[in-house]
Amino acid sequence: MSDTQCKALRYFAYTVEILVIFIIQETPGLLPEIFASRPTPLLPIALSIAIFEGESASMAFGLFCGFLVDFGMGYALGFHALLLAVFCYSISLMSGNLLKTNLLTAMLIAVIALPVIYLLQWVFFYVLFNYDYPAYALTQHYLPRLCYTFVLMPLTYYFNRAFALLIKPKED
Repeated sequence: MSDTQCKALRYFAYTVEILVIFIIQETPGLLPEIFASRPTPLLPIALSIAIFEGESASMAFGLFCGFLVDFGMGYALGFHALLLAVFCYSISLMSGNLLKTNLLTAMLIAVIALPVIYLLQWVFFYVLFNYDYPAYALTQHYLPRLCYTFVLMPLTYYFNRAFALLIKPKED
């Protein structure tokens, strides 16, 4: 298989993965609730794809995942898309030039990116709307969701690593 055919097949596999996980994420009762919160598995999927792909593709998949998160959760359309596009582009740029791609790196990326995304989500959609008890919302809603989503990062890392390693052109 040529390089372009492998990329097209890999991108198709990523797209199918994202759509299937989006359907699972949005189906009520399919993912178990822990502390009355459900995970957002599209976030670690976008971050793990960014580790293995180039900058443009990572940014495109970050936009796609972000728009699905915005659409599915009822947030302002483009909020998560913008955040994930910036994070995925930055992660891809760093993993191509500076970082070694392994599970530890993926977990460190998740430790940085996921709290920033959830804290910005809390600030823009809770604090700035001047709702009551922001600390309660942060500790009882946003932090459990963050932890639950963080736990999914190794699973998504190894799943997307398999795509990146198995669907590549054969060397001569």
